Amino acid sequence: MGWTTPRDWTGISSDIVTSQMLNVDLRDNLNTLSTHTHTGAAGQGGTTMTGLTLSAIGILTFANQSANPDAAGELQRNGNDLLWYGSAVQNLTAADASAGTASLRTLGTTSVKAAAGNHTHGIDDVSSSVYVSGRGSVNGVAWQDVGESVTTSENTLGAAQSPTYSGDNMSRVASGFWVGGHNDDSEGFDYTLRLYIDGSLKASTTTTLAAAASTSYYYAYAINVEYVEESATSGQAVDIRIIRAAGTGGNHFTLGYGLTNNFINAQ
Repeated sequence: MGWTTPRDWTGISSDIVTSQMLNVDLRDNLNTLSTHTHTGAAGQGGTTMTGLTLSAIGILTFANQSANPDAAGELQRNGNDLLWYGSAVQNLTAADASAGTASLRTLGTTSVKAAAGNHTHGIDDVSSSVYVSGRGSVNGVAWQDVGESVTTSENTLGAAQSPTYSGDNMSRVASGFWVGGHNDDSEGFDYTLRLYIDGSLKASTTTTLAAAASTSYYYAYAINVEYVEESATSGQAVDIRIIRAAGTGGNHFTLGYGLTNNFINAQ
């Protein structure tokens, strides 16, 4: 027997209540409620809280279960803690849980604390490798010897450096420069300075050096190249190389060059 909507007692004829009326409105409906299942039908209620609006609830109080939840989707109170069970129990009211676990965080500098919004970072220069090559004179002219001229093939400037560091979370700032030129009075040339790490091109700079006033004069120029990487690897080879565009003639020489490699760590 199902639920029957009770009658409106104000409409009873002659104000007489019969046993049949009471049996339907009271006895039968109470029996239905005592054995009902949550089917969602009238008088039965639903098995879920779908569509329930909690906007009018000012305070939601959880009864103390004195135990942790043990099934997926359960949220319950154990003493002063509110705990949620997803794939494992998580304490929603505890602070500074292990890294990777959702929790409240206090301000601090350790791995389980939250950084303040107005915090700053210092920079540690933990390791540097620097070399610079200066050149002497050839026939009274301040250039290097002819065997180190700039060609249309890459020329490695000096020897590759392989700086190292200890620790982790290191960034790299590498830079190089080249000073050189030519004495071709008929045309200008493009010179390109390239920076490599472990044989991989990371940065390059190209500049055009105009034609010299005469073959008796050298036009010199300085080129720099820079490279920054967030996650550096210790011990990689760093080198710079120079190359020029093809032309009709003239001598192309290197006056000097330099390379720096700094590892930095944000604190």
